[in-house]
Amino acid sequence: MKIAVLGMGAIGGVVGGALAKNFGDIYFIARGKSLEAIKNNGLTIESDKLGTFNVKPTCVTHKVEDIGIVDVLIIATKSYGLEEACKQCAPIIDKSTVVIPLLNGVAVSDEAEAFLNNVGKVADGCIYAFSSLEEPGRTKHIGELCHIDFGFKDGHTNEKCVELAKMLNKSGIETVFSNDIMVPVWVKYIMMCGNSAVFSYFECSADIVHASKEKMKYIEDVYTELYTIGKAKGVNLPSDVVEKHMAVFKDLPVGAITSLYRDLKQPENKTEFEAVIGKGIRLAKETGVKVPCLNAVYQKYKGR
Repeated sequence: MKIAVLGMGAIGGVVGGALAKNFGDIYFIARGKSLEAIKNNGLTIESDKLGTFNVKPTCVTHKVEDIGIVDVLIIATKSYGLEEACKQCAPIIDKSTVVIPLLNGVAVSDEAEAFLNNVGKVADGCIYAFSSLEEPGRTKHIGELCHIDFGFKDGHTNEKCVELAKMLNKSGIETVFSNDIMVPVWVKYIMMCGNSAVFSYFECSADIVHASKEKMKYIEDVYTELYTIGKAKGVNLPSDVVEKHMAVFKDLPVGAITSLYRDLKQPENKTEFEAVIGKGIRLAKETGVKVPCLNAVYQKYKGR
């Protein structure tokens, strides 16, 4: 199966590297220093779970025309790069190509379908992995957590998706092709958006939040607001989502923050604020759910 991965950073590096180590016909779409580094020296992965290895894909290029039509396209950009990624990759997508955006947000397929003019079969997905781009051509993954959920909103099956899940599992990335993908997508979104909200609103790390009843109440309330939105959207969320997320949050290490808060601290950086916090505000308006805690952080950083 012919697979292209766009975005050779923290997430794309792990996914693309794992696939290229175990299978042929894997293509990387990169640019700038990452393109140059991988062309010259391959992609190096340093992973607690997958091991340390170096791979060279079938092809690494910024010219998608060199690749041709693919069976699967995995998009691993920042959320603000989704439109550009879809337009760039239009020449390698046909009506049967499965497109999987693995980026922050919720119901990202809606946006991707619009950007692709409804060409291809766009899935929703989410990934759990603590990884970082150490330098162009070198991605580091820490811990044993490396899990992907993906699937289609309407729950239909697809032979290419079934095969992709098998390939990812064989490559060491625990993967589930789900017939109810909105549940895992929303579970992750509640955690990721909620954590970003509390760190950004109080401008502090997890240990500072732990020490304050006010801040801990805020994070619980944000989780609850997001959970209520998800339920209002018809997502069959487990009733203990907030409780489980609170338990995980209490165990976050000293200094822990989210990438969104890290980006907000740098005024010159592009951020995923609108795709993460802003999306929650827009969904709250759509569903009529009151979100005072989420709105407080949105007003603080609106426009970022």
